[in-house]
Amino acid sequence: MPIVKLYADLRKLAGAKELSITGATLGAVLNGLVKQNPALDGTIFEDGRVRQHFVITINGHNVSDLDTSVTDQDIVAIFPPIAGGTSPLTPLLKGEGN
Repeated sequence: MPIVKLYADLRKLAGAKELSITGATLGAVLNGLVKQNPALDGTIFEDGRVRQHFVITINGHNVSDLDTSVTDQDIVAIFPPIAGGTSPLTPLLKGEGN
């Protein structure tokens, strides 16, 4: 299974720094991540697409295509936006929202 590494507020929401998630494509892995961690529902995806300003890498290479293949040896890293202002994750961390 690919390893998914979470950063910043995503770690707090999932309660883990990294997880093994089954999936043959990036989209399947991300959907599996959300299914396994309901607290992430609505944080990574918006209208069926990865939220704006999230950076996702596979083995250190930026990826945006959800149909990108992943293997059991791959490392998927998810970086939410962390620059100044309020993070879109703030209401979820405070127990508001979904």
